[in-house]
Amino acid sequence: MYLSDIAASIRSHIPPGHMPDDGAMELLLIYAVLARAKGELVTRSDVHDAWSAWMFKRREDHPSLVEYGLLPEPIQQEDEVFTAAIRKSARQLKLNASRPSFTEVLFPFGPPQDTAETQQALDLYKVMVQSSEGLVSRRQGVNTFFLTMNGALLTGAGLVLQNSGGNTIGALGIAVFSVTGAILCGAWRSLITSFGQLNRGKFQVINAIERHLRAAIYAAEWEALGRGEDPKIYRSFTSREIWVPNALLALHLLTLVTSVAVYTELVKLT
Repeated sequence: MYLSDIAASIRSHIPPGHMPDDGAMELLLIYAVLARAKGELVTRSDVHDAWSAWMFKRREDHPSLVEYGLLPEPIQQEDEVFTAAIRKSARQLKLNASRPSFTEVLFPFGPPQDTAETQQALDLYKVMVQSSEGLVSRRQGVNTFFLTMNGALLTGAGLVLQNSGGNTIGALGIAVFSVTGAILCGAWRSLITSFGQLNRGKFQVINAIERHLRAAIYAAEWEALGRGEDPKIYRSFTSREIWVPNALLALHLLTLVTSVAVYTELVKLT
């Protein structure tokens, strides 16, 4: 049987002396089901639940027949051997657990069915909307920080250029400022992209909850904007915001190339 093959694979990864003398194959078959169901995502808590189902038929008064979180830490650690064996077998046999759908994650107990559940969904909807608005504030703060830092670097480079007298030290100083600015602009670009991705995720949740409310204002707004498919109607903030770090990055790189060229010429002259 296919489960027997998985069980044998799991058994091969368990060190000697850790399996019971009686009923080992039955326990391994349960572990095999775990491997097929969860793959490498299996946890020690899952292993304990499987062991509990197996042990209950043998000794109902076993002291470890409690929820995993109630077990003493040393007892919890004992499940690590079996957890590691199941994960290794799942990886070896390529038993990847299927990921739950977006709706199953959002509504693990099913969509709202009555007034109380709808109210709970509405409360969570408000939390997610506030979270999205808070993300916009954080985004503005990050933009302000990076603009300030770039302004300071460009000012510093200008002062070095003004006071260097055209020597090699001045060229190197400007190169250092340029490299620092380029690194900051790269980080800035990455953060803007991350903020955009995170906000899209938040609005996916918001739109999914709206389907179970009496009005779907954000979904309607997105439809009014052509779902972002026509740039003449709507362009995302991310696509506009990223122009600034891109322009500054180009400026820093141009300054770096120029300063390196000047430094090379000055070295030749000396």
